[in-house]
Amino acid sequence: MMTSSETDIDALDEKTMEDSAVLQVSSMAAGGLVKQESRDTDFLSNYSTSIEGSVVASPSIDSFSTLPEQEISDFPIDSRDLQVKVDNPQKHLETLETFITFRVTTRTSRPEFEETEYVVRRRYNDFIWLRQKLVDTYPTHIIPPMPGKHTLLAQLDRYSKEFIMARMKLLHGFLNRVVNHPILSSEKSLYIFLTAKPAEFSIHRKSRSNVLVKMTDSLQNMANMYTMKQRHLEFEQVRDYCVALADKLSTIDKISHRIQKERQEYLLELHQLHPIFTLWATSEPELNPILTAIAKAIENNAVAHQVVLDSFPSDMREYLAYIDAVRDTLVRRDSMQIEYEMTVDDLAKKRQEKDQLTGVGASSSNSPGWGGSLWKGESRDEKLEKIGQSIPRLGKKVELLQDRVECANENLRSDLERWNKEKRSDLKTMLISMADQQILHYQHCMNAWEEVLSGLKLDNRTEINLGPSIKVPA
Repeated sequence: MMTSSETDIDALDEKTMEDSAVLQVSSMAAGGLVKQESRDTDFLSNYSTSIEGSVVASPSIDSFSTLPEQEISDFPIDSRDLQVKVDNPQKHLETLETFITFRVTTRTSRPEFEETEYVVRRRYNDFIWLRQKLVDTYPTHIIPPMPGKHTLLAQLDRYSKEFIMARMKLLHGFLNRVVNHPILSSEKSLYIFLTAKPAEFSIHRKSRSNVLVKMTDSLQNMANMYTMKQRHLEFEQVRDYCVALADKLSTIDKISHRIQKERQEYLLELHQLHPIFTLWATSEPELNPILTAIAKAIENNAVAHQVVLDSFPSDMREYLAYIDAVRDTLVRRDSMQIEYEMTVDDLAKKRQEKDQLTGVGASSSNSPGWGGSLWKGESRDEKLEKIGQSIPRLGKKVELLQDRVECANENLRSDLERWNKEKRSDLKTMLISMADQQILHYQHCMNAWEEVLSGLKLDNRTEINLGPSIKVPA
């Protein structure tokens, strides 16, 4: 649930930092469109729906876009009836703010879509709006997480190439997880997000469903204030597993960052070590071959370490956010059960109170005298009438809440089954990628040092072969 206004979010997330922007702002005639320098980029900007009323900063294909062959938003061969792609970031300059939009391309064969392809531009806060709509509409489904505002590559300028490309990749992953979900992909808010033009989309964003927002808030508050009486073992096991898995991934992430910091320090040492051997080689010709070879090996090792530093993965933190999304869904399910249990308790209390009043009425009618008993009898009748009206209403509410809890349980079971399959695949891919990266790194380092040894062996063989050839004529 969003805890601050969209204006505050915009101000925090899109503060102008002109000195570090990687996009070049094109000139624009008053009231006209921005003229793009690149023919390909011009085609993309005309084809996309830019944010109205803003000056667009054209992305440089060399420094900012995705791979050139992906610039036309080509989709891989896929049999899915709904495919989306997030790419082509653009920087927009307005009087009060500067922000980045991403192109969202949709291809579909679903009958509810009037066309087979849509191209719109959406900013980060539009993705937040979509996710919140999904949480409000489907509180017991696992809604994929959004990339964080400040935790993602926090040391980088939010308008730098590295930051925006990383955010674009995570937004692409978020949106694909949504459209691959059998329930979420049919949500009306997603349809609006994928198809609506800027003016229409702005209207939908401004109209908020306060009922759903308040309901989600109340569910969260119930989970914090009350304790469930009946706990489901299957969901408790999932909760414990999420805690354990988050602890493991968090520890791996912390250690990885420490190793990363040590590598940065080691890289500085390599840069200081390289010129020492280079200068030494110039002063001692006899040792020049071995010193030059070692200097080259150190340089290659520095390159290998720089590659590892540049490709440091953020998958761990992304998946920690996914685990948090699962745990939040468990909390919302628990809140529904708590509301059901509280209503059952209220119904039981009303029935007990009715029984007590009925019993008091029976005993008082047989007791001698009536001093004050007439007033008590009238009060009892009024109470009985009110309780008689509230018991059927509470009974109906209990039935509805019980059905809602059962549906919530089934929704969550289905999503947990999907998540477990995705999790195994994602973690396997993540760990294999980590292993491959380390193998390539150490192979690069080892090859650099093996070149030194192979050069020395070649020099030794040359000396051995030259020795007899010189002595034989003597």
